[in-house]
Amino acid sequence: MEISLPISKSIANRILLLQAIHGDPLMRVSADMPDDIIVLHDALQQIRDTFGTPDKRISPFPSGEGGGEALSLNLKNCGTALRFLQIHIAECYPGAPITLTGDPRLLERDGKPTTQTTSARILHGENIPVAENESPYITLSRRMRESYSELREQSYSETVLQQRGPTGIAGLLEADWSSAAFWYEYVAIHGGELLLEGLRPDSLQGDRIVADIYAGYFGVKTEFVEEGAVIRSYSEAVLQRSGLAATQSYSNAVSIDFSNCPDLYPAVALTCEKLSIELNATGTDRLRFKESDRIEAVRLHEVRNDHRMAMALMAADFPVSIDEQQCVSKSYPQFVEQWQSISGHLRSHLVTITDVIDGSVSHITPRKGINDDNLGKKHALSKLIRAAQTEYVWLHDDDVVWPPAAKKPNLTFPNGKEHSADLYILPLMMESSLPAGRDGVGSLLQIAEYAAIQELTMRTAKAGRAVMCSGANLIIRREVWLECEGELHPEIPSGDDMFLMEAVKRRGYTVGVIDEPDYTAIVRPAPTWRALWRQRMRWAGKAPKYTDKDIIRCGALVAAANMLQLLCPLVILIKFPIEYSLIRRRQMREQSPISNHQSPITHIFIALLLEIVYPFYMIISLVGGLLRGKRW
Repeated sequence: MEISLPISKSIANRILLLQAIHGDPLMRVSADMPDDIIVLHDALQQIRDTFGTPDKRISPFPSGEGGGEALSLNLKNCGTALRFLQIHIAECYPGAPITLTGDPRLLERDGKPTTQTTSARILHGENIPVAENESPYITLSRRMRESYSELREQSYSETVLQQRGPTGIAGLLEADWSSAAFWYEYVAIHGGELLLEGLRPDSLQGDRIVADIYAGYFGVKTEFVEEGAVIRSYSEAVLQRSGLAATQSYSNAVSIDFSNCPDLYPAVALTCEKLSIELNATGTDRLRFKESDRIEAVRLHEVRNDHRMAMALMAADFPVSIDEQQCVSKSYPQFVEQWQSISGHLRSHLVTITDVIDGSVSHITPRKGINDDNLGKKHALSKLIRAAQTEYVWLHDDDVVWPPAAKKPNLTFPNGKEHSADLYILPLMMESSLPAGRDGVGSLLQIAEYAAIQELTMRTAKAGRAVMCSGANLIIRREVWLECEGELHPEIPSGDDMFLMEAVKRRGYTVGVIDEPDYTAIVRPAPTWRALWRQRMRWAGKAPKYTDKDIIRCGALVAAANMLQLLCPLVILIKFPIEYSLIRRRQMREQSPISNHQSPITHIFIALLLEIVYPFYMIISLVGGLLRGKRW
């Protein structure tokens, strides 16, 4: 699909300032341009209308005492306009009664010189020596001043001003690499291919480096064509770092200096979080003084009326309300509409093949909450698995953090297990996205329950009596899945994983286990009690359709033990040590953060509380699941 990017704010605002300095007609702006460009344009036009052009300025300046009114310019939250105008007024309108104001966040910014301040001085003709490791934004300012001077040597007029192509101002404009970062983020996380129109490979924009970062660390390839840049995810990452220092393989940790590309931090940081990659970021000191404190906003997944935070969160599928989305107009007014279109295009297919590793495994990610051809998730899975044409398929839910092994350029099965099983049950770990120590009781109960379920899943599977598996993280031989697909109960809205395991066992195929940290995917606790109950009822609702003896026996044993606990509470003295052992063994094996930052007393308390409430929880889930409708 094609994406029309906004024009570069960095370039457009430098052109506007050069035009104002030389008294030339200002570039025309339109409502679909970024707010930051419009704000600077309008401010420069008001100064011109009030005080004249720099070469024909009114003197003495109008003032309140002389009958005129001082000019007050509201710059909203535009830091570039603030820095540029501070220098512009001092250089071209010294002593003019002009007040610069704006949103509270703009007025909080410190007064230290920035690359914007230096750029404005260069654009005004100040001879500032080239520094070692000069910021790309300053280099861009030098080049823009030279290009603009060359253009002015021609017959400068309104016609030339608006002329497209290399002979006019429009020829100096480019698509915005900073805005492209969010589509790189989107493709790195979701896979796919996009054409980003108007990007130039020889651009002087500092954020041009985003293509190198995402190629080197996240496996997103960029191919330049006449229309712009085609970006796509692919399995073998480009390992050359283009001068960026990296301490480890991109699948484990990356180190990036954001000194010259601070606007890329939100997109890169959230990409790393979604792909479970450790980010060692330097050069981020001034991020706390942007439209928001972006370090804190990224950590807490908050928009804070920051356009780049809104776009980065949306690209990574974090919730952003309609009201919060409005701030993207500051730099990219079309982003929300384009994001909805792209997201809808992918979701209409329900499943996307996001990667092919070593030619033998396809990664397939079901997307929640939608139907494919109105026939449901299982039908869509069948279509995409048929299209995969690889020996194995690796299934993930769209809200899990992929295992590290899933992001390696070459997939190998550990301990000599390659191609030894038809279905591999892989581990899952539930982990809160909140900072350590801030989990609520509801999340801690879910995490403890999930650990017990996972330990039971792995133990029974290793013993050859598998009773559970999850479509959130499993590998199956493609031909086996297609042979079993008719037994997945399409009339039931979930259970493709459990019914699949039943069919595999019934047909005599082998079930393997890969219980290794590199193959562990991370799931999140349900965010609300309502969401938790809906999930558990959906799980319980398919129980009457199970036919596998191991599953039935395990379910009956769990139900009997909990019913007996209701009749005789002292049974908990027998149950608790067993289930607490399952929880702790799994959490210690996973090296779960829960096991690291909680005291033993907290562990015991959560496990005991879970043991007490579980019989009631099980009854509600089972009854609700049996009464629940069949809608997906």
